Amino acid sequence: MNFEIGEMRLTQHFRYFLLVVLIGCFVLTTTACASEEADIPLERVIDSDQIFTVEILRSAGMKTSKQYDVTDLPGGIDAWYGFIKGVTGPKDIEARFYSSHQEAIEFGTVLAEEVSGDDANVDKETTTWKEGVKNRSRMASGGAADLAAWSGKRKPNYGDFVIFGNMILLCQGDDPQQSVAVCYELIESIRTSGE
Repeated sequence: MNFEIGEMRLTQHFRYFLLVVLIGCFVLTTTACASEEADIPLERVIDSDQIFTVEILRSAGMKTSKQYDVTDLPGGIDAWYGFIKGVTGPKDIEARFYSSHQEAIEFGTVLAEEVSGDDANVDKETTTWKEGVKNRSRMASGGAADLAAWSGKRKPNYGDFVIFGNMILLCQGDDPQQSVAVCYELIESIRTSGE
């Protein structure tokens, strides 16, 4: 009799152990899948035949503050500096317009790469397109939570950029992922305001 009770307890413990293992595997699988979805990179080049203008950006919520002279911007037909009120607060945007999506890629990619990212060339003396160069850098904070602790150094304003149709959007961000996410906020507003 004691042997049967002991065997029954062992079976119950084994079932409990098996249930705990299965629940643990389920939680790990769910967590792994969720983190994979969150880490999907956003595309930097979005193909679109639509021709965008500054008016479309304004209707999508971008506040424009300065139109740039595009005389020395290869292939450029217009360019603006402004900001959007993003989910993390106001973020600077530089929008460069070209005649087509293909021209934005052909003429604009190299110049956008030059002024975005950690190694951005935001020096007035050496940057290729000098118009708006002062807006392409900002004060580096001494710490994320301590806005008063300025280091006195400047850092690039635009972590990355997105080519959407005939425009290049340079968006404020501390790193490429944050910057592209800001660009996507504006792009989503453009898409929803056009409906």
